[in-house]
Amino acid sequence: MIVVTGVTGQLAQLTVNHLVERVPAAEIVGTSRTPEKAAGLPVAVRAADFDNPDSLVSVFDGADALLIVSLHPLPERARLQANAINAAAKAGVAHVVYTSFSRAGEPGNPVSVVPDHRLAEQALLQSGMTFTALRFNMWPEMLLMMGTAQRAVASGRLLSNSGAGGVAYVTKDDCAATAAAVLAGGTNKGELLEVSGPSAVTDSELASVLAEVTGRPVAYEAVSDEEFAGALAADGLPDRFAQALAANGVARRNGWYETTTHAVERLTGRPATPLADFLTAHRTSLLAT
Repeated sequence: MIVVTGVTGQLAQLTVNHLVERVPAAEIVGTSRTPEKAAGLPVAVRAADFDNPDSLVSVFDGADALLIVSLHPLPERARLQANAINAAAKAGVAHVVYTSFSRAGEPGNPVSVVPDHRLAEQALLQSGMTFTALRFNMWPEMLLMMGTAQRAVASGRLLSNSGAGGVAYVTKDDCAATAAAVLAGGTNKGELLEVSGPSAVTDSELASVLAEVTGRPVAYEAVSDEEFAGALAADGLPDRFAQALAANGVARRNGWYETTTHAVERLTGRPATPLADFLTAHRTSLLAT
């Protein structure tokens, strides 16, 4: 049995869809606090809540493989994920796969989401269970969700404080396909596996890709950290988001997102999606502003 948590979320749903291409659907179980919202999935979905460890133990019991999809950033994330890991240990799960973040275990990594992922990886190590940490690089979906790409296309300017630092963008679907391959094949046990796109893309290169995809001029404009945060705030972003994006730009400038691997192609048998292909598939939304 393979168990996938959080199946009302996009990454988990994509993973389930890839899994059913590899193993019978009857061997897959999804979990959710609100299973009724996952009624369209082709697998059984059971109620389980990271804030209710007993519910997790009962669902995880007998699992040959378990995918713990990391929670969205929230104050209780570290505690809730520890609950899931402890429940997996109590249930005797044979192989735990956890969705982590690029270079999460490295001292000095300044990316804001890293501390909770580092704690989860440490908890898995201390649990004694066999586990795999999938350290995903940044999703290009974030460029759309945060409005970065749309603002650049609409204004004709891509403001950036990231300098020559690149990002090895890896799509959610490629991440899901990789997770499915590891779960179904029982591979990469004991590994802290960096999962990335095919190349590290700088913001200067991103501006060129946006222009090519949309047919609109997009100029790259380097600015200071303060100017970048100020411009985002002027565009209506709450100050805390503006400051967080500016800090992320510093992390990119210092090379924390540049790690590139061939894990996607090696494990799934298909090449990782180039950023240009992803943005081309979302051209309509880029031009909607």
